[in-house]
Amino acid sequence: MQLIFLQIVPLLIVRSCAISIMTESSSKPILRIGVLADIQYAPIPDGHSFGGTPRYYRHSIVAAKHAANHFQRENVDLVFNLGDIIDGKCQDIDKYCQEEEGYVSLNESYEEGLNPGHGALDNVIEALSVYKGKILHTYGNHELYNLNREDIGMKLEIPFVREESGDLVGYYAHDSPCKSIKFVVLDSYDISLMKRSKDTSVKYQKACEILQKNNPNFPGNENSPVGLEGMQKRYVAFNGAVDKPQLEWLRDTLEVARHEKQKVIILSHQPILPGTSSAICLMWNYDEVLEILREYKCTIAASFSGHAHNCGYVRDKESGIHFRVFASPLESKDPVKTYGFVHVHDDRLEIVGEGDLMNTTAYEDAFRVVQDTPLKLMNT
Repeated sequence: MQLIFLQIVPLLIVRSCAISIMTESSSKPILRIGVLADIQYAPIPDGHSFGGTPRYYRHSIVAAKHAANHFQRENVDLVFNLGDIIDGKCQDIDKYCQEEEGYVSLNESYEEGLNPGHGALDNVIEALSVYKGKILHTYGNHELYNLNREDIGMKLEIPFVREESGDLVGYYAHDSPCKSIKFVVLDSYDISLMKRSKDTSVKYQKACEILQKNNPNFPGNENSPVGLEGMQKRYVAFNGAVDKPQLEWLRDTLEVARHEKQKVIILSHQPILPGTSSAICLMWNYDEVLEILREYKCTIAASFSGHAHNCGYVRDKESGIHFRVFASPLESKDPVKTYGFVHVHDDRLEIVGEGDLMNTTAYEDAFRVVQDTPLKLMNT
């Protein structure tokens, strides 16, 4: 196994926010966290993404249960689920399974009118239930292909609130067991076409305006990036944006954390920083979110996301914040099971991978101040 370390040497750190000297790190983490991203379970045969990447829909729930067992054995303090817990293909199970020997059509096995996405999500929740601690959920486009926000909130315990516009949004903050660390969960499908009323939703109208302006395939083929170049590729309908009330809440929440001397880890389904994933996966208004995060560079240690299915890491040069995208178990063939752990130390974060997340990254100054000396990449 190859371990990859991002490490800095002990040095004097000088920035406007503080002065500190790096010292030898503690060996025992103050917080241990399990991480899963883009399980995307569906009870269908193996298939492929639109780009041709193999996907193992039934194996993904096996991997999720294996991860939950591992999290329980390790007695982690909590778990992050970074969204897309089931796949949109749950809505077409008959289509994908009809040629399987012994398959019984949903029209015969399900009560009339029952949404198969409910059953699939219940199956994943049951698989994860072997872990007895707290799970912080985000939600993504694939939940919205199956369920409305009310049902997502009920099943995943996401505290959706109704804004003055009348639309439901699912952003929230959670203090860690050690209290010195706060997790801030963003709703990147705040402004979105998916499961918003075409007639009454202000956020649906905003999404239409954004896509009309930026994607020539809208309306009709708005999930297609054809004709889009560079960063414009993010303007597809399976992405979304963070609206102004949430941006204001984010700033207020970070200000409180700074006042209380807490460190913050940002969680979102969609990536925020260019370079951590393909542009086609980024939030529509990643730049507005990033501007706020950079204002609080001495408070925010890292930002974790999914959506892209592959690992990605960039340390923002302007702020020093660590941005990490986690790989999906959906594209790991049996017997590989992909998930990870985050170990929080007094002065660093360590990401310990399993399966296709087989790397360990030590951010030596994550809980210190930002510094100007580049990180040294060491392979062992």
